Amino acid sequence: MSAKVAVIGPGMMGRGIAACIMAGGNHEVRLYGRRPDALVDAEKKISELVGFLQDNDAASDTHGGLTVTTSLEEAVAGADFVFESIVEDLEAKKKLFKTLEELTQGTTTVLCTNTSSLSVTSIMEGCKSDGAGRALAAHFIGPAHLVPLVELCPGLRTHAKDSAEGPLARVRDFLVSIGKRPVVLKKEIDGFIAARLQAALYRECLHLQQSGVADCEAIDSAVFNGFGRRLNQIGPFQQADFAGVDLVQKTHAKLFPQLGTYQVDSRAEQLVSEGRCGVKAQAGHYDWTEEQAKTVATKRDAELLRRLKADLNENSRL
Repeated sequence: MSAKVAVIGPGMMGRGIAACIMAGGNHEVRLYGRRPDALVDAEKKISELVGFLQDNDAASDTHGGLTVTTSLEEAVAGADFVFESIVEDLEAKKKLFKTLEELTQGTTTVLCTNTSSLSVTSIMEGCKSDGAGRALAAHFIGPAHLVPLVELCPGLRTHAKDSAEGPLARVRDFLVSIGKRPVVLKKEIDGFIAARLQAALYRECLHLQQSGVADCEAIDSAVFNGFGRRLNQIGPFQQADFAGVDLVQKTHAKLFPQLGTYQVDSRAEQLVSEGRCGVKAQAGHYDWTEEQAKTVATKRDAELLRRLKADLNENSRL
């Protein structure tokens, strides 16, 4: 069944969200942005992303249409779902969701925020009637058109969290229908699941580098040439079962007290002060050229595409 979906924000994440929804079935997508020039660029990029998925057999047999608009009211009119992806700023999101509540008053439209670090409950503080009850976080992971995970997190005021007819269940079922693999959090926590796990790994990488154990290149290599390949298929708890929980117990008893406990990312603070902000500055933990960045991103996306196609093939056999 086709759905009407509004995507708020024409940036990188909004484009990826729109593309995976369009590629996932015959859904009508309306993309809202304040600047016409940004919408022109976004429309072109979304078309390229959908075409990429189709050309690589990673899309549904049918795909939806895209309308771009500078009218928020037009974007959300009659929408089944709204996916917001604007700047990660609490006050900006609160203001937007207050407006979204007003524009969708008296409907069953589910309002979703793509926040990665802000409280859903706090974002919905500006909602005064039923808007907060229809709202939750739906956090896509970039690149959104290739990564299947979406973290779903209800707020304190989200209605019918355990109901098969509630907004949480409706969003989850819709995402599954377009090929995503959502996970549901039982309660709110900063960073949800994925960002916290990435931060925990990064903190220990920082500890190893700052302690002089190894340089950034060696640490990265240990991840993507080692246990990272397992993590493509099994998670940490599954890996512990395969290794033997008794062995893991002994190993962790020795290692846990030695793990880094940094409260501040001192290396990142130093790099930022030097203007080394990553690929966009062609300098971060590494020095980058445009060609080097393109090579790494292409390799990353090729593996994500391979796994996405495997997921689709697995789903088709079920």
